[in-house]
Amino acid sequence: MFSGFMSDIKSLKKSSKKSSISKSSASKNGVSKIKVSKIKVSKNNNSINNSNHVASISNSKKKITNLKDALKDKFSESELNDLVTSFDSYGNIAVIEIPDSLVKKEKLIGEALLSIHKNFDTVCKITGEHSGKFRTQPVKVIAGKKSKTALYKEHGCIYKIKLGDVFFSPRLETERVRISNLIEEGEIVGAWFAGVGPYAIMFAKNSKMKKAVGIELNKKAIDLFKENIELNKIHISKIDVVWADVKRAFKFYKNYFDRIVMPLPHTGEQFLKEAVFCTKKNGFIHFYEIVDKSSMFEVPLQQIDLACGELKRKYKIVNKRIARSFSPSRCQVVIDFKLLN
Repeated sequence: MFSGFMSDIKSLKKSSKKSSISKSSASKNGVSKIKVSKIKVSKNNNSINNSNHVASISNSKKKITNLKDALKDKFSESELNDLVTSFDSYGNIAVIEIPDSLVKKEKLIGEALLSIHKNFDTVCKITGEHSGKFRTQPVKVIAGKKSKTALYKEHGCIYKIKLGDVFFSPRLETERVRISNLIEEGEIVGAWFAGVGPYAIMFAKNSKMKKAVGIELNKKAIDLFKENIELNKIHISKIDVVWADVKRAFKFYKNYFDRIVMPLPHTGEQFLKEAVFCTKKNGFIHFYEIVDKSSMFEVPLQQIDLACGELKRKYKIVNKRIARSFSPSRCQVVIDFKLLN
């Protein structure tokens, strides 16, 4: 192969005089001169290199993959230290926390996030804590499309969510999948505080349950719940959607459920006795609560014991685990327990 290259070089040398004559005559006819680059042969790799056009991989531009790199030329060192780089993904919408010190630069942060993550159409910032009886969290659009309606996909399911109007946590996907795998064929499952339907829909698509009963008080969430059932092409017989307060609805479900899921982020303990009332013998309850990391399971275990004791129900703790982090000092735990009588 190398000898072939050498013969090409010799041919080029022989024709060099003719090339110069052609160039001179061409310039006389008003045609601009053409620069001929020197061709070098590398004995090390048997390749031909153009000395005027050498590619350098080391100098190629690196892809930016995080916010700090994207903003390092626009932010001071103290601003970069204040920058929160973590965010929640709701499918086509990212939700991020903006510190007070960076409020004036929130648009830059949002636009940088969109440039890094092409799957997002919109970036929202959190403007307040979860509050009210529906535990909703206010958000504001800071970049991209002026829409707070998200389409979130997980484990073969899709949910339409209107941020700020309903409660939804993408961080509980693992829990929804975990419980789906625990459900046995023919079970009737209570999806309490159902929201837009993520638990009931996940169970309908990924378990052999008989049906789920989703109870939710927020009318906006109920409307989205029904829409999400259609989006996921679930037969109407698989899920009952109940617009009601659990405190009032529970009396119609005495010893009815094989399993109840209670993912209320706060005050779930106020509904524990109702859940015990509605669960069959050998049925299961998945109880969630946000707790201090220092005490972890201590308080929720006491609450379970109290609720079961008042209704004279024997129980057994089957599992306890951290479901998600909530803050540096707090987390959401889940305790699975079985009613024995």
